[in-house]
Amino acid sequence: MPKIYRTWIYHKTEDPKIVPQSEFEAYKTKGWSDTPATFAKIKDFGIDETDASAVQVLGEAMEGVKDRLNGELNINIATKQELEDYALKHFNVDIDRRKKLKDLRKQVRELIGNS
Repeated sequence: MPKIYRTWIYHKTEDPKIVPQSEFEAYKTKGWSDTPATFAKIKDFGIDETDASAVQVLGEAMEGVKDRLNGELNINIATKQELEDYALKHFNVDIDRRKKLKDLRKQVRELIGNS
């Protein structure tokens, strides 16, 4: 993926935003989190707060969405070389960089979706 990874960050009172992952620690000291789960009110999802397994499932679902959003974000800024390196490293697939960038991004998304 890109040499400079980007990530969504979340705040209790601010709109979410995208920042370079390397800057996250500085934002963290100002009340930002790398997951919306930090600020979620469990009762807003209709889940009994005393049901530990339901709370865990909700947290895992939110983490999954966060990971998917960050993955899409980084696929959308990756170069052909970065996409090729990623596919080879994670899926042992050598994609053809001669293809259009749009097609390579689609191919990497398909690899991720099939894993």
